[in-house]
Amino acid sequence: MVGNCEKLLVSKEITPPTDFVSQIEHNLCERMAGNTNCVPCSQEKQKLGFSEIVRWVRAMYQFAVNGKFELVPQEEAERRAQICAACPHQIATTGCWGCKGIAGMLPHIAGARKTSYDLQLKACGICGCYNAVSVHLPVDVQGGENLEFPDFCWKSKPPQIG
Repeated sequence: MVGNCEKLLVSKEITPPTDFVSQIEHNLCERMAGNTNCVPCSQEKQKLGFSEIVRWVRAMYQFAVNGKFELVPQEEAERRAQICAACPHQIATTGCWGCKGIAGMLPHIAGARKTSYDLQLKACGICGCYNAVSVHLPVDVQGGENLEFPDFCWKSKPPQIG
C-alpha cells in the first residue's frame, strides 16, 4: 500500500515526506478510532524487562527439558507469522546490552527456518517474544499461560494437531 501511495505522489510530481509511513499509519489509526485492535503509537517501542527475560529463560528450559526440540510444521509457522505480521500489538523493542545479546541468540533456536513474513515481524507487545522465533515454537513452551492475548491471536487458542 505504501508503495502504491508513493507511486501516486511521484506521478503527481509530489515528493513524499520523510515520515510518509508514519503519516499513513497515523491516518489509518485515526480512521479506525474505537477499533479494539488498534494500539496507540506511543506503544510502538518498549524495553524488555526482567520479567520478560525470566519468562523467556523458563520457556527455553521447558523447550529443552523435553529433549525433543521439535518445531511446529513450516505451514503452521507461516500461518502464525501471517497473523503476527498483521497484529497491532506487534512492537519494536529496545533494551540493554544483555537483552540485545539474548535477543541475538533467538534466531539460532529456530535454526535456518524462516517464514515469508520474517521481515515484517517484530516483538509481541503482550508477551515480549520475538515473533520471528516464536512462530516456530510449540505454544505450550512459550510461557504465556497467564497473559491475555486477543481472540485472533494463535497463542490464545489451543495448539492445532496435525
